[in-house]
Amino acid sequence: MAITPPELTEALRRVEPDIQDLAAAARAVVLDVIGPCYEQIVSMSRVVSVLYSSTGKPMKDNICALVVYRGHVNLMFVRGVDLKDPSGLLEGSGKAIRHVKLRTPADVDTPAVRRLIAQATKREGLAKPDTPLRTTQTSVKSRTVEPGQPAWPRLF
Repeated sequence: MAITPPELTEALRRVEPDIQDLAAAARAVVLDVIGPCYEQIVSMSRVVSVLYSSTGKPMKDNICALVVYRGHVNLMFVRGVDLKDPSGLLEGSGKAIRHVKLRTPADVDTPAVRRLIAQATKREGLAKPDTPLRTTQTSVKSRTVEPGQPAWPRLF
């Protein structure tokens, strides 16, 4: 299992230990499938988001994201509408974004979840880094959300 960076451990202190463990397990699966990538931890007032991208541009070249809520973790795909999902795991009805709701450790490390992540790494228009990464590059961005504002940034 991937070692959870201290910045993520600190950001996750606001949720219950079982959700912290679920988020750490989901992160380990994402990193196992994607390999070295750019990881940006965004701590907001109610949620913690961890964005995974192929370059240092976490929104433009986003592969997937983990959004940690009080009672579950969403594995979010910005272009989830384009993914093939024969298992029917993806939820959502918007123009592009889809997510898989992870509630238990058994939901995390499944072949179907791994296939979705692998597909997302091959999406059209996803840029490659100038030089291949040897390790995951983690950065932190803190943001306070005003009451009544959406927790996830507007993408379209």
